[in-house]
Amino acid sequence: MQPALASPIATFAARAVFFAGLWWILTLGAPSAWGFGAVVIVLVAWLSVLLFPPSIHRLHPLGLVQFIAYFLGHSVLAGVDVARRLLTPSLAITPGEITLSLRLPEGGPRWLLANTLSLMPGTLSVHFDNNLLTVHCLDTSVDIEAGVRRAESQVARAFRIPLAPWEGAQS
Repeated sequence: MQPALASPIATFAARAVFFAGLWWILTLGAPSAWGFGAVVIVLVAWLSVLLFPPSIHRLHPLGLVQFIAYFLGHSVLAGVDVARRLLTPSLAITPGEITLSLRLPEGGPRWLLANTLSLMPGTLSVHFDNNLLTVHCLDTSVDIEAGVRRAESQVARAFRIPLAPWEGAQS
C-alpha cells in the first residue's frame, strides 16, 4: 500500500512549526523577534509549499540522522580535496559535466540528491531533464558516478526507498 499524499495545509503547518523552531534557535528565543519572525515564518512556509509541494515520500528520523552523518563526513573529505587542489597548482584537474540517469523517484528525493551534490565541494547540480541529472565536476578524471551513486543510495535510505542496482555496481 502506497502512503497517502499529505495535504498542502498540513504540509504548510508542519513546515511553519519547523521554521518557527528554527527562528527560535536563531534568535535565541528573544520575544522581540517574534513580530517580524511570524511574518517571515508564514512567508517562508508558504513559499516552501509552492516550490516543494507535498509528496508521498517522507524522511525517516534514523535515515535522516544517517544521511546527515554521511553528508558532513563527505563534505569535509571533499573540502579537503578541493583545498589540496587549490594549494597544489601542479595537480591536474579536468573540469567538465556528466549526465546520469537517476533511480530516485521525482520530488523530494531527487531534490535532496541534487542539492546535496551542489553543497559538496567539487560538484554542482546544473540541470534536471526528466530522469537525467547533469552535474558539473571539478575533476572528471575521478569516478564521479560512483560518488553520485553513493549519495543517491544515502538519500534513498533517508526516505526508505528501495533502489534497483545500477549497472556499474560492484558484485
